Formats: sequence, structure tokens, C-alpha cells
Amino acid sequence: MNRMTKPQKEKAAQFKSITGASDKVAFDSLKAANWMLEAAIDYYFASGLSATTPGVDPKAVDQMFSAYKDPDEDVIGAEGIMKLCEDLGIEPADIVMLVIAFHMNAAAMGEFTKAEFSEGMLKMGVDSVDKLKKKLPELREELNNPDRFHDIYNYAYMFSREKGQKCVHLETAVGMWQLLFSGNRWPLVNEWCDFLQKHHNRAISKDTWTQLYDFIKTVKPDFSNFEESSSAWPYLIDEFVEHIRETRT
Repeated sequence: MNRMTKPQKEKAAQFKSITGASDKVAFDSLKAANWMLEAAIDYYFASGLSATTPGVDPKAVDQMFSAYKDPDEDVIGAEGIMKLCEDLGIEPADIVMLVIAFHMNAAAMGEFTKAEFSEGMLKMGVDSVDKLKKKLPELREELNNPDRFHDIYNYAYMFSREKGQKCVHLETAVGMWQLLFSGNRWPLVNEWCDFLQKHHNRAISKDTWTQLYDFIKTVKPDFSNFEESSSAWPYLIDEFVEHIRETRT
């Protein structure tokens, strides 16, 4: 195997992390795809190199993808995702779909590329709708793992952005927060969303998104330790605390 540059080594590490492939297979796939990661993953599945992956039949994954892909594009679009949800017996707005998208590392809402879909099925160890349906309780349980929930929360911001946009539209952010913090994960989620819609009405920055999670994990719901918790909360969080305190008094 030839000597690799540092960027090539980083891509090889990513490739191996996603596919579980050996060093040689990673090198050969990336070299064949001119060191483009997504193209290399496509090549990995199309060439049969993934056949040794235990428990997952790459041909079955391809057939699964083909069953849901758009007729005119090599992606699973909104209609295909709705059909997949119907076959899984869940609603498209079910939070488990966010967990599935997280495992696919899907770049945008409303579509799965072939590379993303194949990567996700491989990571989850499934190659049929029935297997994925049986996997759903395990995927839901991931949300109860604090470290994994944090990873999914951070991913959700990137996933929620429209292509070419740096920030997330307010309505999209509100919907995602309500989804992520449903089931009493944060008692104040509805007050937070109402406050933003009435007093902010602008796109949500990555800084606000990230620090809200820290705020939720650090500050008590009655704000009794707010002043001691940090002096560098974003102004939106400061204003929210002030607003709720005024409302409660």
C-alpha cells in the first residue's frame, strides 16, 4: 500500500469508521474514487467489497434503497421517506426517524443519498425493512443515553439547515426542539419556543443551539442557580430567564 498524505489518512480513518473495512480496502476504495469519501463508499458497496461485512447483505441493502428511491433521481426523497415510514409503522415526525438519519449522517432533511442510506444500514446492522422495524426500540433507547442524545442533538442542527444556509430557520428550530425535548426531557421547552416566536422571530445560530443544551443541563428549572451557573449565556437565554421570572411573579 502506498504512503498516504495526512488528508488521505484522515479520509481513510473516516472510511474505516463508517464501513468497518480494512486498511487495504479503505485505500483501494478511496483511490478508485479519487479520494472522494462519498464516492468511495458508493464504490465500496457497488464493487462487492462490502460482502464480507457480517450480518449485512449489501445486495439486500441496494434492493431496499431501490424500493424507496425517486424514479428520476438516485436519492430517497420525501415520498420515499413517507413510504418507508408507512412500512415501518411510524409517522414521519417520529423522533426515531431523526435517530435513523443520524446513523446515516444524512446531510439534509427530506432526502437520503445512496451512500448515506448504505452507511446507515451498515451501522445499524440491518438490510431489510423487517430488521429495521425490529431495531426501532433499540434506536429509541439511544435517546436515553446522555452522550448519544448529545451527539444527536448536535447533529440535528446541521440536519435542520437548508442547503447553503449557516443558520436554522426559527420555525424549523422550534419544531426540532419540541421533537427532541418531548416526553418531559425539558419541562420548559414550550415556554422557550413561545418566547422565541413572540420576541425573537429570527433564525437560530449554532451558538444559541449549542448553549441551550448546556443551559438545560446546568440550570435548574426554577433558575435558582442561574446566576452562579455562568456569566456568558447568549442574550436570548438571559432574556428568556428574565421573561419567565416576570411571568411567574
